Amino acid sequence: MLLKQPVSFDLNHGPPDFQKNSAAIEGVMQANDPGSPKLPDCTLFGSRLPIWPKRDRLTIFREVIGRATLKLDLAPLADRPFQADLVAQALPGLVIVSGASANVRAARTRELLDDSDDLILKIFTSGIGVASQRGQEVTLRAGDALLMSAAETSVSATSSLSGFITLPLKLKAVASLVSSPEDALMRLLPGTDALRLLAGYVKELQDSTQLTTYELQRAVVTHVYDLAALAIGATLDGTALAGSRGLRAAQLAAIKADINTHLADPDLTLTAVAARQRLRPRSLQGLFADHSTSFSEFVLEARLTLAHRLLSDPRWDDRNISSIAFEAGFGDLSYFNRGFRRRYGARPSDIRAATRR
Repeated sequence: MLLKQPVSFDLNHGPPDFQKNSAAIEGVMQANDPGSPKLPDCTLFGSRLPIWPKRDRLTIFREVIGRATLKLDLAPLADRPFQADLVAQALPGLVIVSGASANVRAARTRELLDDSDDLILKIFTSGIGVASQRGQEVTLRAGDALLMSAAETSVSATSSLSGFITLPLKLKAVASLVSSPEDALMRLLPGTDALRLLAGYVKELQDSTQLTTYELQRAVVTHVYDLAALAIGATLDGTALAGSRGLRAAQLAAIKADINTHLADPDLTLTAVAARQRLRPRSLQGLFADHSTSFSEFVLEARLTLAHRLLSDPRWDDRNISSIAFEAGFGDLSYFNRGFRRRYGARPSDIRAATRR
């Protein structure tokens, strides 16, 4: 059974329904097996521990999420309440696990090891944590990353609430871009542009509803590997290849996210976005040109889409059209009306009237 919508372990109304949720677990485990004949369509499943009955939380956390899904022995770090909010996104050959936890110890014990020679790239997006393997202990802070081996025992822990992204990576695939990736094991990877872009790209993937084809999913997996290789330390050839694929895709995703965040800002300009993204304006223009569009065309489309959504939302019914146009970033009402009618074949007032019927 392949799941295309997020699945939550909602145990508010009775005992755990392991059968109902096993499909998500099996989908995630299957996606991590590149030899699997049938891969899930961008399967997502989530777990929010506070919604589970208190008596069941530790058992579900340890057995269902920990041992069965992540191959980790999960347990409270100390004798006090723990927190965990996890989301796993299964793509062909890659499972991205992200979320936040506090007072959690995660151990990969000998009994949970398999024949995998995977690498594990752990990125901290907030807070602080520690990880130990091969007799070494490393402290990670927001923006840091660490490469570990899935073939060896390890322990990771977060005491206070900390956000993270975990990427299991195939050694052979990483080695095609990085010379001797094993040499980077347990070496702290401080925050770099590649890590920043990788974390942002993963967030955009998990927020996206557009990964509808196998080809697109395979492409984004390639991009994730490219960015991971750049963060670990790619060879010259690997840097060139990753730069032409994953780096450009992640840069464009970051630019689009920046634009969407600042749509209402009248000073939303190419120069301002380029400065925030640490790019030259010409390079930013080139990223849009790769997709036969431009910065100004994307901004206009994003603003029109926002205006249409607001006009169709009853909660904005008390706001006049000029106010909504301004909210979407338009400073010229005539320009807004012309662009809206060209895009939707209707006047803004027509969309508002249809919502009120």
